[in-house]
Amino acid sequence: MPDMKERFESFTEPEKYIRTDPDHILELYIGLDEKGRKSIELRSQFNPRKVKGTSAIEVNQYDNRKYKTLRFSLTDEEISSLFYTFCNDITEQTRYLANAVEGYNSVILRFNQWKKLFVSSKKDFLSEPHIMGLIGELLFLKEQLISRLGCYDALRSWSGQELTHKDFSYNETWTEVKAIKRSSQTVKISSLEQLDSEYDGELVVYALEKMSSEYNGITLNRLVIEVMNMFSDSEDHDVFMSKVALQGYEYNNYYDDFVYEKIYSRNFKVTSDFPKMTPATVPEAVVKSTYDIDLNRIAGFEISI
Repeated sequence: MPDMKERFESFTEPEKYIRTDPDHILELYIGLDEKGRKSIELRSQFNPRKVKGTSAIEVNQYDNRKYKTLRFSLTDEEISSLFYTFCNDITEQTRYLANAVEGYNSVILRFNQWKKLFVSSKKDFLSEPHIMGLIGELLFLKEQLISRLGCYDALRSWSGQELTHKDFSYNETWTEVKAIKRSSQTVKISSLEQLDSEYDGELVVYALEKMSSEYNGITLNRLVIEVMNMFSDSEDHDVFMSKVALQGYEYNNYYDDFVYEKIYSRNFKVTSDFPKMTPATVPEAVVKSTYDIDLNRIAGFEISI
């Protein structure tokens, strides 16, 4: 079966729809609405309730003699790749419902979990270093911290660019995450406070290699969705998306051109002996500084996870 993007690209006329899967328990259809916008709709019998759309998704509900329709229409083509993923997600997450009666509420619940991503795209994009930095923090959350702390505590330990100096703080310890290019042998510490603490902490380094846009690697858009879907609670979804938004991120097809392969991750214990600059170790007149740390020279602090 063609992927969702190919299926939508095959539509040429408004108000033409096909079922996402003829064997699916729900009658889910994709196509172009009367305005020629990409849309997905549920055809069923249900008691309509108010469903609020977003700046990028218009929600409409219709009634005719045979069935009722709940329709989601994309109003911003700059996030079309997100809409394709959303359509796949709606189809797969409702595939094994016990009965079709549950379909309406299940589809609405899933949309509400997605809706913070569906905002009109902006043109002020993150720079590549910021893209890599956010990827590093999301990888750490996904690959390490959730298994250590559980979803709830791991998410709330993430500063998400709040007014703190550490990326993650928890249980009287902390983690600073850095993403570097594959060829780099150093990490940049951006302030005197970044590795300064009365408690031991951790420096985690992700080395990434940029690949062609056709490579099936890590993209920021895909990673945000993957991590978002690790949180089953709707409140956690909202907290996660709020923290991502604090980083300056909004879903946009632009980020799909930045594709990376993870080469390695390394964890280092930051103790009082770890080589670092802090407010207490520099002259009093020095109030701000950035510096680089040679990874080869801190190998003795590396820890296995």
